[in-house]
Amino acid sequence: MFEKILRFFVNNSRLNYFLFVFVFLTGIVLYTKTPKEIFPSFDLDMISISGNYAGSSIDMLDKMAVKEIESGLKNIDGIDTMTTVISAGKFNIILELEKRVNKYNTAEKAKDAIALTKQYLPSDMDEPTVRVLDIKRALLSIAISSKVASHGELIEQADKLKDKITLLNNIAEVEIFGDSDKYYDIRLDSDKIQALGLEENSVITALSGLSYIFPIGTVEDPKEGHHFISTYNGPKDAKSMLQSQLRVQGKVFYLKDIASVEKRYEDTATMYSIDTNYAVDLSVKQSNIGNAIELSKAIEAIVEEENLKNKDIIYTIHDNKSEAIKDRLNIVISNILLGLILIALLVALLINKRMSFIISLGIPTSFVMGAAYLYFSGYTINMVSLIGVLIALGIIVDDAIVVSENIQQHIEEGMEPKEAAVVGAKEMFKPVTIASLTTLFAFIPALMLSGTMGEVIKLIPIAVAVLVFASLIESFIFLPIHAAHVLTKEQKTTSWEGVNRIYSWIIHFFMRYKKTFLILFIILVPLLIVLGIKASKFQLFPKFDASTIKITMKANVNTTTEETIKYLKAIEKDLFDNKDRFYIEHVGSVAGSRSDAAGNSETYPYVGQMTIEFQKLKAQNLVDKFITPTLSFYYDEEGRTREDKSVVLAKKLREYLEKQNYKERFKLTDLAIVERKVGPVKSDLKIGLVSDDNQKVMQYAEEIKGALNKVEGIVSVNDSMNYGVDEIKLKINAYGESLGLNEQKLGMLLSNLYLERRMGFAFDSLDLLELKVRSVQKDSLEKLKEFQIKMEDENFVMLKDVVTFNVIKSFEKIIKDTAQKN
Repeated sequence: MFEKILRFFVNNSRLNYFLFVFVFLTGIVLYTKTPKEIFPSFDLDMISISGNYAGSSIDMLDKMAVKEIESGLKNIDGIDTMTTVISAGKFNIILELEKRVNKYNTAEKAKDAIALTKQYLPSDMDEPTVRVLDIKRALLSIAISSKVASHGELIEQADKLKDKITLLNNIAEVEIFGDSDKYYDIRLDSDKIQALGLEENSVITALSGLSYIFPIGTVEDPKEGHHFISTYNGPKDAKSMLQSQLRVQGKVFYLKDIASVEKRYEDTATMYSIDTNYAVDLSVKQSNIGNAIELSKAIEAIVEEENLKNKDIIYTIHDNKSEAIKDRLNIVISNILLGLILIALLVALLINKRMSFIISLGIPTSFVMGAAYLYFSGYTINMVSLIGVLIALGIIVDDAIVVSENIQQHIEEGMEPKEAAVVGAKEMFKPVTIASLTTLFAFIPALMLSGTMGEVIKLIPIAVAVLVFASLIESFIFLPIHAAHVLTKEQKTTSWEGVNRIYSWIIHFFMRYKKTFLILFIILVPLLIVLGIKASKFQLFPKFDASTIKITMKANVNTTTEETIKYLKAIEKDLFDNKDRFYIEHVGSVAGSRSDAAGNSETYPYVGQMTIEFQKLKAQNLVDKFITPTLSFYYDEEGRTREDKSVVLAKKLREYLEKQNYKERFKLTDLAIVERKVGPVKSDLKIGLVSDDNQKVMQYAEEIKGALNKVEGIVSVNDSMNYGVDEIKLKINAYGESLGLNEQKLGMLLSNLYLERRMGFAFDSLDLLELKVRSVQKDSLEKLKEFQIKMEDENFVMLKDVVTFNVIKSFEKIIKDTAQKN
């Protein structure tokens, strides 16, 4: 049967060559279409549940919402682990599912569980959102800055650019740092309200009626025609709103008599700066099937167009991940091509020039067939899959050499070339196939690895298997016809008689002293293995030169976002002044968000991070200087001025930060340099302490941290046990109770002024804006204590006279595993 297939493809040479060209060209086209990235993407069997309630402490949020939700989620089958992170005003629950559990069905069950707990949640709390986690890979960032435009104008330009970029295929998300929504900020003056003898709650109730944005109905008059009916939708600007008349408790007055109104942007959760200039930053993320190189080209074209249109606004692309992808692909691809060239030269020198041509033709054919499989299977071309290609390179060469050399021997024996191709390939089919299968069996254990690491590593055996099978197809379908047309009786293989004589003498020498050799072998080999293992240093993934590093910082918990950005800009300015010394291309700072040294994301006003983008690295050796530029597909010589690797620069920057004494100058609790780690690893080791005694946990955590910091080789040790914003518990005293004051009345009264609640909506000339009410004295603790409460007998009492202020220390965040505090 196999012989018939061989003869068919050898005898029908035109069909064979047509298939060969078709497969080769198709593989090249599909290679260009296959997404390219540094590390492979994989599906996350995870569900995220997030919720928020502004102004709530960790303890309150846990008691009133999180515990009830966790209790409902525990009853859902198929959940492997449940991790909860609670911080002031918000929480996030991550559900990691068991294998082969449908994540979309589980997400629906989670929504049902949350719906059942809604009765326990505050009435004005938005329902927690449930979403299936998808892979979103950072692609690039675009900073929008200007010397003349206002912050509002920058946000408008960012929104327009965001709309254009999101129209591109395979763009997963565009997030704007420094963005915020417009709203009407109504600030009530409690002193003026009390001077009029009014209650704050009554005033706030009246304010909610300033605007009605919903339709009223229709009138279908047969004489006058049909009409839709609606209100005017409230005043159209802050000035008009201040002229609004209110009637409260029988008194009529203008809003301007008791409040100020301003149309403003929300206090941004984040503030951004690039190269010492305030800016708005767009972070663009691609889907897991997006081609980073092609997407970055498309975005660069859009940004160039915007720069030409807006002369007063500067659009700067930075932290472009496609540049790093191209550099990594250049290194691996150039090594593969170099290996191919060296193999061709060695085969030509040691065996036969014509055979070298056939083998050189077969190896890229196997590669393009492998690329076609990766495309149709949904995999990407990345560092891991290309490592598999490098490993398989030697196997592919072995198959081609064995088959072609056997065909050459039959031709030299006088057999007709086509017959020699059939006979030679047939004789080698069984041994070559068995050898290939045994090689594949060696890689099967790598497919059995579980978890995130298994998802990353599995591409190596997949790439090897694909190329081995592609090599078998090439060796027994295309190679025989090439051999029949290229190999000749006159072009013999190189004689190895001299080498064989030397090899024979070595073998006879060892056989003459076989006992001595055997004893030395048994002693020396195990000894060298043990010594080698002891001398080796285990590292899951090696370090590589990175194009960026991050400086992450945390200030005192009472620090505002505005103060955080000032600290960052001070450091940023010093670094930018030394940009030639540290080979800095761009420095971008974001206040209000960071990833710490352990890879944990934090969003607080008092945290921030700085991304330092380096210039491109110069060629470090002869291979980088001559071979990589010549054999690469994406090489770009422009801008390669950096002399030092990122590891060296990170060390220099650490020394610089310590010398500048920023930590003490700005009273920071954390200032660290975070170098990018390879693969899915965030931190090398995590230790969890479980106890109901928080003080004991903190005590032992400090002892463990101290011991770990003394261990040589440990760069940083971080923990999540930091105190956050204190919580004040208001307890009504006996005097307050005697006056008829209760917690419900107290809570309703104060929450209207201190939670910055949304009281309604109003249209301006363009947009729908929220109406938010707060007290002018909101951020004064003294004013809170002196807050006047109107009692049932029409008299006023101060808050401090009827309640006790209990200050409770609170953690910055708590982490729970399966509803247990960790």
